[in-house]
Amino acid sequence: MADGATHLHFSSDITAVDLETAIVMIEAGDASETLLVDLGEGSFARADGRLGLQGLLQRLRGHRALIAMALNGGSETVLPMRSGKPDMHPDVAAILDALKT
Repeated sequence: MADGATHLHFSSDITAVDLETAIVMIEAGDASETLLVDLGEGSFARADGRLGLQGLLQRLRGHRALIAMALNGGSETVLPMRSGKPDMHPDVAAILDALKT
């Protein structure tokens, strides 16, 4: 029974770029839908979702934020926000900021 998985073949003329380079390229408008991003350890990301490059940019920013939090061990402080709003841990705020389009 098929599990819905597909075999992806990457053309030899497409070169993967690293995470930071991909983010800079997309933000500058210099990336195409064929962009292939090397996330390390054999993982790659592409603009294959319904939001295209903007969806990829959101995922890459989120990935970068999670890596930074994992390497830094997180933050122990909670920063107050505007009055009437609940306090939010800085790591949560960083993830939510990365998701903004």
